[in-house]
Amino acid sequence: MVQTSQQLQNKYLEINDTRDLIEIQEAISYLISSQDTRIKENIIKDLCNYLKSKFMLPEYKIKVFIAYYEGESCGFVISDLNPEYKSYGRKCGTFGWLKAESQEVCEILLKNCEKFVKENRLRKIRGPINFPKNKMGFGLQISGYDEQWLYGVAPSNRNSELYDFLIKCDYEPESEYSCMHVVEESWKKGNNLDKNLMLCCLPLDELEAKMDEIVELAGDSFSSLLPDTSGGGRENVEELVYLASNVPKKYFRYQQFNDPFKRHKHIPEFIEAWKEADLENMITMFPMVLERKTKKLIGILIGVLDFYQYWRGEYISRVNVHTAMVRRGYNGKGVFSSLNNFGQATNRSMRGVTYYEGTAIWTKNSRGVNNQEAMNTIFPHCKPIRKHIVFEKRIK
Repeated sequence: MVQTSQQLQNKYLEINDTRDLIEIQEAISYLISSQDTRIKENIIKDLCNYLKSKFMLPEYKIKVFIAYYEGESCGFVISDLNPEYKSYGRKCGTFGWLKAESQEVCEILLKNCEKFVKENRLRKIRGPINFPKNKMGFGLQISGYDEQWLYGVAPSNRNSELYDFLIKCDYEPESEYSCMHVVEESWKKGNNLDKNLMLCCLPLDELEAKMDEIVELAGDSFSSLLPDTSGGGRENVEELVYLASNVPKKYFRYQQFNDPFKRHKHIPEFIEAWKEADLENMITMFPMVLERKTKKLIGILIGVLDFYQYWRGEYISRVNVHTAMVRRGYNGKGVFSSLNNFGQATNRSMRGVTYYEGTAIWTKNSRGVNNQEAMNTIFPHCKPIRKHIVFEKRIK
C-alpha cells in the first residue's frame, strides 16, 4: 500500500494506493449507495472477486485509490487498463467506480489515475468505465434517476455532484449513451426471415461449441471506431454465457404464460426453431440466426438477466439487452428484427421475462457525430428512459 497526503482545509487528505481487499471492501461499502443490503453486498463481492483475479496477474495494470479525510473514507476510484478496452479503435486509460464527497477529493483521485495512465504511455483517459463492464456498466447517469436499477447498467448517482466535479477537472462530456425500454413486442420486419436463414436457441454445450464463431463475430462487429468497446474478446463472451446460464430455474416463471406454439403459429420460423430446440435446457438469452445449410452464425442477441431481482429472491422478469451483432452483408434483411421478435417470444412465453431494455446505445459524441444507424433501427420501437455520459481528458 502506498500512502500520500495533501493538506486540505488545514487538515490532511490521505490517498491510499492499495491492493488490500479488506480495506477496499470497507471503503466501497461506506461509499456505495443501495436501498437493498443484498444488492449492495453482492456488488461488493463481485467487485472484490474481479479485483482479486486481476491482482493475481503480475502484468495486469490496475490501481485502486481510496481517499481518507480525518480517518473516514471520502473517495474511491479504480483505474483499470483493461487490454480489451479501446476508444475509437485505440488503447485508452480509464477511471471507474468513482465516488467523491467534494471537488477537491475528486480532483486528487483523478490526478492519481492520470499519472498512472501516463506512466503506461497512454495519453487519453475516459470514464466512468466500471469494470467488470458486463455487471456494472459505464457512464455517469444524467437522466432517468427514478427508473428501477437494472443489472449491467451503471447505478444512479441522482444526488451526486460528480458531473460538475468532472467538468471542473477539465473532463469533457464526450459520448452520450441511451437506455431504451423495448415497448414493442413484435417488429414487423422480424416476422419473415429469408428462407436460407433459420432461428435457434442452443443448449449450453452447443452454445459453447459456437464460442469461436461468437468471438469472431464480436471482433468483427466491434472493430469499427466506436467510442467505448471491450466486447470482442473470449473472456468477455464467456462471462456473458456464464451470466446467462447460472441462475437456478426456480427463479423463472415456467408454465404461467401463453403457449408459444399456439400464439405464434403464423410465424413458421419460430415454430421450426422451437420444435428443433431442447426447450428445457436452451440458453434463451442467446437467440441466434444461422445460415440454414452451413449453420454459420449470422446474427445474435445477448441478454443479461437482472441479477438484482435474483439477489432479492424474486422471479426474474427483467433483461438487459446487452449486445446485438449481425454479420456484415446481412444488414437490412430483417435479421436483427427477427432476433428481437424470437428472443422476446421465447423468453416471454417460456421464462416469464416481460421487461426488455436495450442498454448503452451510443447516440452521439461531442463532435456532433450521431449513430444514425442505431437510431433508425432501434428508436422507433423503444422509449428512451435514461442516459449516461462518458467523459474524456487528454493527458499532457
